[in-house]
Amino acid sequence: WHEELVRSNPYAGESHDLLFVTVGHAAPTIIQKGTEEQKAFHLPKMIKGEVVWCQGFSEPNAGSDLGSLKCRAVVDGDHLVVNGTKIWTSNAHLADWQELLVRSDPDAPKHKGISWVICDMRSPGIELRPINIMTGPHHHHFNQIFYNDVRIPLSNVVGGLNNGWNVAMTTLGFERSTAGLARQ
Repeated sequence: WHEELVRSNPYAGESHDLLFVTVGHAAPTIIQKGTEEQKAFHLPKMIKGEVVWCQGFSEPNAGSDLGSLKCRAVVDGDHLVVNGTKIWTSNAHLADWQELLVRSDPDAPKHKGISWVICDMRSPGIELRPINIMTGPHHHHFNQIFYNDVRIPLSNVVGGLNNGWNVAMTTLGFERSTAGLARQ
């Protein structure tokens, strides 16, 4: 997989690669942890490069400490209602989908009560703010995302409700193993 990925995309595994999240870790995570319906819907588009994914893990005041997530999801019927913020989200302004970690059980211990969710980036209630870099206001790839009563179907939970820590460790394993592939 890794050799074919680099052969098809000379920038695979580089931080500026627009499909890094899509094929580098979202697709393999869905292959391992997703439902058959999630695989059938998302994987063909991902492998063809028809969609861009971003990662919604880091938060203000938590950084990459995933156990300290505050972005909250409450079950409402057959949906999760998400409120909170994510930061340092690369290419969110270009993304169709997001792998999103949310606190779905606020009473659970730190590394429990988290869910890994497929979020449609065109959902009502999502607001993006660019984070400008030194090269100027028109050169950004980082974003802060605000979620205001964003409704996500429960069918978009990957690996089961409140099992997001386990799924996130799978994702991070793929992320770390694909970073810098082109150089390797």
